[in-house]
Amino acid sequence: MKNRHGFTMIEVMITLAILSTLTIMTAQAISQAIKAKIKLQDQIDDVSRMRDAMRLVERDINLAFHYRDVEKEIEQILKKKSQNTPNNQPGTPNFPGFNPNNAATTLREAPRKDPETHFVGNAESINFPTMNNARTVRNVQQADFIEVGYTLKDCKSVNESGGTSKCLWRRSSPYVDLDITKGGDEIVLLEHVSEFKLRYMGKGKQDWVTDWRSDAQGDGATKGKFPQAVEVSVTVEKKVKDKNKKYSMQLVVPIHFPNNPEEGANAQQQQNPGAWPQPSGPSI
Repeated sequence: MKNRHGFTMIEVMITLAILSTLTIMTAQAISQAIKAKIKLQDQIDDVSRMRDAMRLVERDINLAFHYRDVEKEIEQILKKKSQNTPNNQPGTPNFPGFNPNNAATTLREAPRKDPETHFVGNAESINFPTMNNARTVRNVQQADFIEVGYTLKDCKSVNESGGTSKCLWRRSSPYVDLDITKGGDEIVLLEHVSEFKLRYMGKGKQDWVTDWRSDAQGDGATKGKFPQAVEVSVTVEKKVKDKNKKYSMQLVVPIHFPNNPEEGANAQQQQNPGAWPQPSGPSI
């Protein structure tokens, strides 16, 4: 009995105290790691939503569709050409039913109504037709382009009961008409948007401008023309546990094919007056 050894009560209490301390510290570390992961995941989700929205805006602007009436341009060229070139001379088209003085209407029974596409934008909204139109149903009859618009308006938050915030809305319509700013359906792209700013750059403007209109209300530099690039700035600001989280993103988005007169067939026509303009883009 004298050779037996064991733990005293004090040693057992010290061991339990050490184990309890390690357990508490481990639990706190795991809890902090979980909170940090949730916080980081929320930030990643917020940035991802902003990036997805900006990617859609960028794609729409990249593929902005500016229709030009090539047939009317041909008619005008033929009228000028017929005034200087006698009939049956080289360079003058000659086939049955062709009238160089009225080339566009000779072979057409119904009168033609010239289609128009416009680009209307200011500092906080933008409206234009775009080729970013996916065909979701097989063999459905639809155009290759649609009318879209972006603006900042109030909306109800899907995560907060009864809460409202400023949201970035995207409007789309399959019908492109003279009033490019109305019609279609709207969806929310981004919530808690504190800033949505737009600026435009194009020929005839020496610096970025906050207004661009290609319709009848536009000035000499913008009327009938699309901008060459659009600057888009978006800021999302959220309040989480009395702390404001702010994320900002800015893009300079070029329009791939503005199709303005001085950038297309007219420029070639000035260099080669006898050349016929080539049609570009899809037909209406």
